Amino acid sequence: MKELYHIVRQIISGRRVIDNKIKYRVIGAGIAFVHLFFTISFYFMQIMPLYLYNMAVTLFYTCLSVFVVNREQYVFMYISAAVEILFHSSMASILLGWDWGFMLYTITLIPVAFYLTYTLPQFKKKVSVPAVVSIIVSVAFVLIRAVCDRIDPMYTGAVPEHAHTSFYLVNSVIALDMQIIFSVLFALEIRYMQYQLEKENRMLGKIANYDPLTHLLNRRSMSEHMKDAYALAETDKQPFCLVLADIDDFKRFNDTYGHDCGDEVLIMVADMISGSVREDDYVCRWGGEEILALLRADLEMAARIAGRICGDVASNVLQYKNTDVHVTLTMGVSEYKEGKTIRSMIEEADANLYRGKRNGKNQVVCSDSMKM
Repeated sequence: MKELYHIVRQIISGRRVIDNKIKYRVIGAGIAFVHLFFTISFYFMQIMPLYLYNMAVTLFYTCLSVFVVNREQYVFMYISAAVEILFHSSMASILLGWDWGFMLYTITLIPVAFYLTYTLPQFKKKVSVPAVVSIIVSVAFVLIRAVCDRIDPMYTGAVPEHAHTSFYLVNSVIALDMQIIFSVLFALEIRYMQYQLEKENRMLGKIANYDPLTHLLNRRSMSEHMKDAYALAETDKQPFCLVLADIDDFKRFNDTYGHDCGDEVLIMVADMISGSVREDDYVCRWGGEEILALLRADLEMAARIAGRICGDVASNVLQYKNTDVHVTLTMGVSEYKEGKTIRSMIEEADANLYRGKRNGKNQVVCSDSMKM
């Protein structure tokens, strides 16, 4: 029961689609059950033509729900059911009279046609399919109504009094239930499609905003965060710093151990940097082996964070194919001050970075010439 409850919740939330075989088998069995009800009812009322017909059709739908569904021939199932419903409704209305309500079933064929057109790939979402069905149903409905108005019921056997009223009520309820069921199925299908679309959009957003190797933000998305931080610094005086990190002698890893090792080094450094900053800070792969961090902190705190990262990376040993690989970083830091632009901050951080490269690497150089 718990598993069934979990499945139902997933279907309602749109995270899971109803299996077609189960869905159409239940639909086929449901229609067979309705015809079985008609078979029993017409037998007791001794309406033999409809009794024999419904008995045969009950077996027909039973076969449909088993053999046709197993072969996933859902279009054939719908066409067969549509023709049968039109024929049975028309025949029953002519034999018994319009007041029995059998033509109500034909109306349900229209929403079903729309549902199947947009859920079965064979129909390719062609609006012409439900349009044609709607025209056929409308013509049949009006035509049978006209016939019933002009002739008396053809069946003259002994029919219980008020039987037509009872059948009209039953047929109305069944036809209404069919429309409700297919409307709910349509809504669930739409919800599933929406969920899949949202999932794909999230994936596309991740592809658009993140570097595929390091899973850090990419340069384009980082630019947006820098603009936001810059706006807050200008209006609310909220401090922020940019820290540009470069892996020392990165070419050596590629030349000595291969590009796969270089990728592992990048991933390790990216993980260590992103794991060392706060939730409201941002880290991106700026280009090649350069990583840029946006820290919502003043220069002193940013320098401390950068120094800690630099030390952690230097003390960490990467195991690559049974070989110890030692990695160090050189980092340049720039702080926002009134009058600076984002471009000038990046240039300043880059200048500090290369000053650190020239002075021995594996260090942090800040805007005020402070070295850590």
